[in-house]
Amino acid sequence: MPTYNFKREAQVYVVSGNSRHRIDVTDVSFNQTFSEESYAVKTLHTQSNVFEGSIITKANPANFSLDIPALIEADYNIIETLLINATSFDLYIKTEADVFKLENAVITNGSFVIERSRPLSIQIQGEAAKLTRGATLAGSLQDRSSTKNFNIPILDVTVDSSPLNNIVSITVELQNSIEWTPYTTLHGSLPVTSSLNSMYPSGFSLSKKILAGSITQYLTDGNTSNTLDWKTDASIFIKAGNGLNHATGLFKGFLFGPATCTFTNRVSTGASVYTQSYDWRMVENPTNLADKLKYETD
Repeated sequence: MPTYNFKREAQVYVVSGNSRHRIDVTDVSFNQTFSEESYAVKTLHTQSNVFEGSIITKANPANFSLDIPALIEADYNIIETLLINATSFDLYIKTEADVFKLENAVITNGSFVIERSRPLSIQIQGEAAKLTRGATLAGSLQDRSSTKNFNIPILDVTVDSSPLNNIVSITVELQNSIEWTPYTTLHGSLPVTSSLNSMYPSGFSLSKKILAGSITQYLTDGNTSNTLDWKTDASIFIKAGNGLNHATGLFKGFLFGPATCTFTNRVSTGASVYTQSYDWRMVENPTNLADKLKYETD
């Protein structure tokens, strides 16, 4: 009887340097495709050849996504480091049947998901140079914490010096705009005969970063100001996690800011309860992004 690959059995490992980190996920997906170019085969003497020929010599960058619970323990700090620095790593997905490897991977999008009465989580999307099936796990496996505690957030949000209450949800999203080094050459395409010697991406560069998000709150009689507003130099601060006393080291969770941002405010009346949302984007250029965006753990 064949052994199948089941998503619910997948074990995810991040290898950075020589260190292998086991990452628990609630969802994982990955794929890679090849690029096809067509060419006409119809000639003066073969007018019936209406179906074009095909040339396949290169692979597109692979794609992957991970949904990760934001634990209070420090087991997943490697994800924060790789996201903020946009550095490369290898990603392994192990099932009962196979080990898949995504080499020279980079995180292109990381969302810090904050919802009332739900555990904090991080959604990761990225690209990689090459997907291989039948790989061997590399790196030295790092120890995990003996406990595993989820983080139900307490919220502390300030927009332009005004505290916000009755918050429904918050998103904080960091985008790394990646450009892969051109790897299609005539010399490289000549020996291509199959997927085994096709041209794959080899390197990438970071062109820009975007740190943005939204803050949604219920419309009540206590927040009657700024229902429709905008500003290009507002200070925004977001704290979401267990505890509010960061000075004593008790806080565990997500921290953003204070940072200079632009925002627009809009009203939503589509649901049964009216809400308003602040759509914001950081316009400040800090020396160290990790000073503005933090995932605080034990």
